[in-house]
Amino acid sequence: MSRMITYVLLALTTLRSSPSMPVTTLYRSQMQTAAVQSGAASDDPLGQIRIDFPKSIEVKNQGHLVEFCQEDICDGFVSSRDVSVTTLRDFTYLYIYFFSMNATQEWRQRDEPKRLMERVLARPEYRSCRRDDDLESARCVLLNLSRDGNINLILIRYDEGHRNVARQNIIEQLSKKDSQPKK
Repeated sequence: MSRMITYVLLALTTLRSSPSMPVTTLYRSQMQTAAVQSGAASDDPLGQIRIDFPKSIEVKNQGHLVEFCQEDICDGFVSSRDVSVTTLRDFTYLYIYFFSMNATQEWRQRDEPKRLMERVLARPEYRSCRRDDDLESARCVLLNLSRDGNINLILIRYDEGHRNVARQNIIEQLSKKDSQPKK
């Protein structure tokens, strides 16, 4: 809660000193600055998504269910209790960065999301998946983490107030030729 108060105070202070700056640019800029200062963006892959796509990430089931929503359609990521919350967050970030229809090409091309993707792929626990191509490295990490059903991908649609969930075939989703949809 105190971190959010810090973000708001920083934004208000900057708004007062830069009234001509667009509010969305100001908000993103202040959120990124505060997140970097607090370590949020570097420590938590979902922190970057929360900055760039406010109100799009929801974490449930004590961290073992993550939903990334744009409008009424969500990518959902469900893990068993054997999977650490940190590992599920890595999985979620890599999937969103490379495969989600809910993320834009513009976002993927920005420096900070790309640097974070590279940091996640460079973690020691994913060393066996290092490839020349980041997409192939991510595909390997995601397939390894989802092996034996430890992490599952679900599609969630909210239709007239009803939550409809369909389990997705992770292998099929990761093998699609155009893995970074144009948006």
